[in-house]
Amino acid sequence: MRNMEVDYALWKSAAGREIPPVLRFYGWNPPAVSLGYNQSSENTINTEFCKNSNIPIVRRPTGGSAIFHDRELTYSFCANCESHPLFSSPLESYFSLCRGIIKGLEKLGLKLEIRGFSAGKEPSFTQRDCFSLTTRHDLIHEGKKVVGSAQRRNKDAFLQHGSILLEIRKELWEKIFVEKVDFSKITAVNCLLSKRVLPDELIGNIKEGFEEEFGVDFSG
Repeated sequence: MRNMEVDYALWKSAAGREIPPVLRFYGWNPPAVSLGYNQSSENTINTEFCKNSNIPIVRRPTGGSAIFHDRELTYSFCANCESHPLFSSPLESYFSLCRGIIKGLEKLGLKLEIRGFSAGKEPSFTQRDCFSLTTRHDLIHEGKKVVGSAQRRNKDAFLQHGSILLEIRKELWEKIFVEKVDFSKITAVNCLLSKRVLPDELIGNIKEGFEEEFGVDFSG
């Protein structure tokens, strides 16, 4: 819950031009489920199992569908729409952030691509988990989703969240989500590489990818 509050506050500060663009990374302890801004937990999440397993359920400021934040890295990015030429367009800003992630993962020897087409309903209005869904914004490896993201904006600023899967504990996913998870559509960084990548290494590489994409230095 705390990280969602921080991201929301940063988004509002960016709208008021109080801060420069901010790139954040964080994990979840304990692991938690986040719902999209417009999504209901009813018929989506096994709330009783989550309660008994000490798995909090929180709501994101951004849209999209439910995500289990477990062995993954969450990124968030917020900026005023006028702080970079790419940020005025919702779609171009979204894809420019995705390109930063792609460049970062390439440094680890992993090549992802933007799916570029969608299938099915908008994730906010489904009862599926985020990674079982197919949207044009997905970052994929050979058709399988590795990174799921969502953006929310007003006329002044935007906030984008994303989950980068490192590993998948299928036994937990199966108990958390009401609808059957389609694992044939999902993979993770450590499943694709011959070495185990730790969050700190992933953060460093993605930070460099963002710096290359936007020609800036993300410090602090």
